[in-house]
Amino acid sequence: MDFLKPESKFMMWLGILANLMILNFLTLLLCLPVVTAGASLTAMHYVLQKLVRGEEGDIMEQYFRAFKMNFRQAMILWIIMLFVFAVLFVDWRIIRMQGDQFPGIVIILLYAAIVVIYLISLYVFPVLARYKNTIGGTLKTSFAMAAYGLSMFRTIICGIVNLVPLAILWVFGYSVIPVFLAFCFTGPGIVRARIYRGLFSSYEGAGQTAIEPAEEENE
Repeated sequence: MDFLKPESKFMMWLGILANLMILNFLTLLLCLPVVTAGASLTAMHYVLQKLVRGEEGDIMEQYFRAFKMNFRQAMILWIIMLFVFAVLFVDWRIIRMQGDQFPGIVIILLYAAIVVIYLISLYVFPVLARYKNTIGGTLKTSFAMAAYGLSMFRTIICGIVNLVPLAILWVFGYSVIPVFLAFCFTGPGIVRARIYRGLFSSYEGAGQTAIEPAEEENE
């Protein structure tokens, strides 16, 4: 049975799925303390970016290396994001309860702000995982990637992909929880990493310094 040979495509994909499951477990585990969630997500994106570039290595070693290397900046960025989303959530709750007291334009602007900040947030930890930068520089680069030019289309696709696990869980309920726990972060993450791979390469060509430069063509 050729498909069981180590070099077969079947075994290759099986290995990728196993790596994604291990990585997802690590990410979930280290998100539980909450304060470490930013570092956990950054480490996950660091490993996923290496996977889509075909750079092999020990998953756990790469993960904990990135976790330690980016811990401080990732924690600060995570706290900033939590604060911003908390403010937006409170505003949303107020409008939900007292919507008739607010002009329509206020409601539209709030929902627009939620969407825009959500889309920008998709890039924060991948950017931190990829580039040497300050906290302000990471936020600036994330905004630029999310908002400018052709990258906006990629951003919208990434935003939809990121919500797929929650949509599946909502539609199918408890029956898909094992699959959800196995791939809820790394499933969308690997797709997103493939989508923005070329975009990241172009930013390195425009002056951004990668943590580990890779030889890859712009897409």
